Amino acid sequence: MEFIIISVGNEILSGDITNTNAAYMAKKLTQTGHRVKKIVTIPDDVDVIAEEVRKASKEADFVLVTGGLGATHDDVTAEGIAKAFNRKLVVNKEVYDWLSKLSSNEEAVRKISSVPEGSEIVWNDVGAAPAFIVENVAVMPGVPAEMENTFEKILSRFEKGRYHEEVVKVNGFEVKIVDKLNKVVKENPDVNIGSYPKSGYVMVKFSGRDEEKVKKAVKQFEELLNDSR
Repeated sequence: MEFIIISVGNEILSGDITNTNAAYMAKKLTQTGHRVKKIVTIPDDVDVIAEEVRKASKEADFVLVTGGLGATHDDVTAEGIAKAFNRKLVVNKEVYDWLSKLSSNEEAVRKISSVPEGSEIVWNDVGAAPAFIVENVAVMPGVPAEMENTFEKILSRFEKGRYHEEVVKVNGFEVKIVDKLNKVVKENPDVNIGSYPKSGYVMVKFSGRDEEKVKKAVKQFEELLNDSR
């Protein structure tokens, strides 16, 4: 399946926090045989959220949105999702009743309990705000532990695909291997090959759905490296 990840938060765009949520989800999705089509970061703005989610829901099989589900003034993601699908924002009674036992702050409880009409609730075991699913969009809290808790439940709904990954470490600089790497890339179109320069060495990652094809590409690359020594 193809996924689009949308991260909501002014704090990400300003550089105040690192977007670890998107990296976590992308890694998990890739390792379970899915494809992340793109990752988008947007501000806490109802209209922007609505536009990006509406567009993404048509471009991907499933959309994953994180951030903006709390009780503060800038938590407007649920409102943006409701606008994207032209649905009313309504108080979910189950969530409201549960949160009312934890807090006497009526305004905060009602805000966190408000989701687009018809949403399916995905309970959050480590925080207050639950995740919810509407059409082909899942919306999760931005706090990493809460996102991970709800994301794992959502991910379990999708059938795992085949995936195999191998990494080759090459000492030296990327320029040293570029011709050999290009040859392997050209001759192995079904294998995803990425080159990641580090300090004094390069990590080359080979991945794909077919284990044999991945192994074949790795073997070819290693043989080309050995031939040049």
